[in-house]
Amino acid sequence: MVLQNPLYFIVLLSVLIFVHELGHFLAAKALNVKVTRFSIGFGPRIVSVTRGETEYQVAWVPLGGYVKMAGDTGEESAPEDEARGFLAQAPWKRAAIIGAGPVASLGFPLLLYFILYLGFPQAIDATTHFPLRTSSRVMLLEPGMPAVEAGVRVGDLITSVNGRAVSTFDDLRRAMGTKGGKEVTLGVDRDGQALQVKLVAARSDESSPGTSSRGLLGVSPMPRMPLVGVPAGGAAEHAGLRTYDRIVSVDGQPVQDMVSLERRLDAGHTDVIRVEALRRLPAGLPGVEAVVPERIHVDVARQPGQGLAALGVELPDLYVGRVLPGSAAEAAGLLAGDRLVSVDGQTVVSLSRLQAKLESLRETPFRLGWLHQGQEHAAQVQQKPSDPKEASGAKGLDLGLRLPFDTSSGEHVVYDVARLGPGAALVAAGRKLLDTIANVAGNLAMLVTGRVPFSMLGGPIMLYGIASQSAQLGLGVFLSVMALISVNLGLLNLLPIPVLDGFGLLSSFWEWVRRRPIPMRAREIANIFGLAVLVLLMLAVFKNDIARLLN
Repeated sequence: MVLQNPLYFIVLLSVLIFVHELGHFLAAKALNVKVTRFSIGFGPRIVSVTRGETEYQVAWVPLGGYVKMAGDTGEESAPEDEARGFLAQAPWKRAAIIGAGPVASLGFPLLLYFILYLGFPQAIDATTHFPLRTSSRVMLLEPGMPAVEAGVRVGDLITSVNGRAVSTFDDLRRAMGTKGGKEVTLGVDRDGQALQVKLVAARSDESSPGTSSRGLLGVSPMPRMPLVGVPAGGAAEHAGLRTYDRIVSVDGQPVQDMVSLERRLDAGHTDVIRVEALRRLPAGLPGVEAVVPERIHVDVARQPGQGLAALGVELPDLYVGRVLPGSAAEAAGLLAGDRLVSVDGQTVVSLSRLQAKLESLRETPFRLGWLHQGQEHAAQVQQKPSDPKEASGAKGLDLGLRLPFDTSSGEHVVYDVARLGPGAALVAAGRKLLDTIANVAGNLAMLVTGRVPFSMLGGPIMLYGIASQSAQLGLGVFLSVMALISVNLGLLNLLPIPVLDGFGLLSSFWEWVRRRPIPMRAREIANIFGLAVLVLLMLAVFKNDIARLLN
């Protein structure tokens, strides 16, 4: 992690703290509770101004903030302010004031997402890592999945699912919902022609038992580089193509991505396809893992089928790039260039299905099948704990298989973007907010139950790096990250830990049920305990932050 401009960190934290504390402040004012101080930050003040009965200040330590109300810590108030003190209010009023902070933190991303959907077409979603407004156009098809078997083509725009209109890829995923194993009808726009495609959606729990049965089509909105996998003994190999060659042109027409490659192949009608490709070869420098490109030209006899099949190639995802020393794959005898074909006798149809299967198997031994120079081999293998620097596989487990290089090559990827008006943008923002809340809540639950390791947590240093890196990628990315962190802040504050808002809500509920407040001494002890827990938590996340800095 590289520490960069601290201004981004200050802006990110200050805005989120301001919004959260503004929720408390506005609720207190609305309920006629006297607010004596509104502070962004802790410690000595940098600047302050008093308006009416409230002092507004910015303090030196930007790791929080607070709204101080008359009588909120038990001290005596002026006689004229006793009725307006925080603790003098009915339990429901105190709950409303306390809950307004988390509500503001959870509601603020609605505004951010609305702005992003309306005005930032290429803004990257901080949870999915592709643009928020990515359209429902098919940019990639997974082999063996329902969409490709039903005749959906790369470049098709999916416009509806069972009559329900979709315009973004998020809409499409949401519309598939729990349709795993069910028949669905897709509305498809293919070069201006409206089509209806019927298929049975795959079930997500077929390869990941215990998960909810989401409907899977096997489509992706993510443009892919035109890298190919070349089956041993086929026409493409005989012509001179090799796995991981990057196709540059077909019949003299340039190719930018997998979509344009498949369209060029479908548009051709000659018996021979003229291909120009780039092949990355080792530079041969001692101690340096560098590559140099070699431009090649080959003529490939057209094969039966459409798209990649016409060239006699396939996606390179299931081809082994390299095998890590000491890994389970090396022990089994896999080599670079081999193609994975089966797990426990079941055919592997795509990389995503393989990854899901490995995640479900975890430490369980299984039989892996692969092709080496056209000959089938199989061996019993078992995933091993992965090296954090070589993270891959099933959440901490690894077979030791890798691509030979970064397939993105640093090239700019242009996504197909959906056009949304204000109304559609607001609806999309609301749906995205609900999805983000559900996602963050699920991650918190997995953290509590131990399904997510505590080492994944980060503190201020990690937040510093995230703020800097996201800002470097543009305002849209920065706002998307701000929305995600705001949701985290809102949900974390609802935890029933003393000194957090969740404990205040619990106390108000207790008083409403028992008809008497929690004794002040008990509150003080609980606050000391809660503060100790938070200090220990902060020390732990600082330790995680420092470990990341050293890696």
